[in-house]
Amino acid sequence: MRGLYAIIDTAALDELGLDIVRFAEVVLSVRPAAIQLRDKSSDRTGLRRTIELLSYIVPTAEGLGVPLYVNDRADLALVTGAPGVHVGQMDLPVASVRRLAKRCNTELSVGLSNTNESQIRQALEERPDYLAIGPIFGTRNKLNPNPTLGLPRLRELASYSRHVGFSGPIVAIGGVDISSAQAIGEIVDVAAVIGGLLPSPDATDIWSDVRDRAKALHDAIVGAQKKD
Repeated sequence: MRGLYAIIDTAALDELGLDIVRFAEVVLSVRPAAIQLRDKSSDRTGLRRTIELLSYIVPTAEGLGVPLYVNDRADLALVTGAPGVHVGQMDLPVASVRRLAKRCNTELSVGLSNTNESQIRQALEERPDYLAIGPIFGTRNKLNPNPTLGLPRLRELASYSRHVGFSGPIVAIGGVDISSAQAIGEIVDVAAVIGGLLPSPDATDIWSDVRDRAKALHDAIVGAQKKD
């Protein structure tokens, strides 16, 4: 996994009045490293819309060979046939996700958010498929975000992850945009982006703008020379 990890955040898209499925399709057209559906609105409106959105997006992502992760909800990934789930420190543990998937006679790729060495060390015992580290920069997509880490701390945590034996992809998350994408790509494999994908308010062609942003982000990360 290398490049853009595109997060389709329904709250941000609802705020702009953008069609969520169309947005996902446009982002997927550049074949990013991965895509995630983040539908926190389901916490108050129910799961019906989340399942409906996944029923459209999962086959599109699969057809393009782009792994799709459902934010937080392993059960929804299993119900809709999504191949992966992303969990945080307060969500269902990685080992429990794997047991749940096994009971359903399938497997799920699992990514895990981390903010420090202690969490990374604990994560190694559960063997997530990727480690997410963040928030790197400030973000307005979480109500109570953890303190930002910045690039030097990201480099420290990425180096620590490799030192203690993690060989999978490392994903930087939190406030990443085109201005920081190359610098992120010099440190880790993947950058997760939400706001940087959203169209400019003065864009004359919204969908072309979204596609151009996704491609620019993906190319910047892929093209960066990783530095130890």
